[in-house]
Amino acid sequence: MELKRLTVETLDEFLNYFDHRAFLTNQEWAGCYCQFYLGSANNADLSSEEKSAQNRALACSRVATGEMEGYLLFDGDQMVGWCAAGSSLLYPIVPDAQEKLARVLCFNIDPDWRGQGIASTLLEKVVADLSARGFEAVEGAPRCSETSIKSYRGTVSMFLTQGFEQVAELGDGFVLMRKYLTSYP
Repeated sequence: MELKRLTVETLDEFLNYFDHRAFLTNQEWAGCYCQFYLGSANNADLSSEEKSAQNRALACSRVATGEMEGYLLFDGDQMVGWCAAGSSLLYPIVPDAQEKLARVLCFNIDPDWRGQGIASTLLEKVVADLSARGFEAVEGAPRCSETSIKSYRGTVSMFLTQGFEQVAELGDGFVLMRKYLTSYP
């Protein structure tokens, strides 16, 4: 499995995945292009097609300006998963951002690859890259229930296996998990 960062060079692969594969089994979420945590534009009055177009355009713009980060996971030439992760400063709707803190906030695994440990592999590789980039800690916010449709944030057991510790209850069935990547003062 090969991990690639979301960049201008990998943007077409990301868009193709979200255009055609990401939500085959959950059409109501199609068109998000992982913009929610980045502070999507006000689009409550738009049709689903208009929201999708707006989010797609925002993703393109944010990748070009460095305001969106994430990781694509490939098995050969096939993209099998996505993870929205990067500097906590990029996620204005999540409080307590810090320069050396990274966040892992969303996973999307290709429907044909689910149930095979791809999200765990993706998390392991993402944490290794975030550590190499100099982040001191990384946080995730999985749902307490392991069988929820909302497991797009990952599962508690997945984070625990990767050495994260639960540090807070977030309400609404989610918990904050943290892993220190360097010795922390």
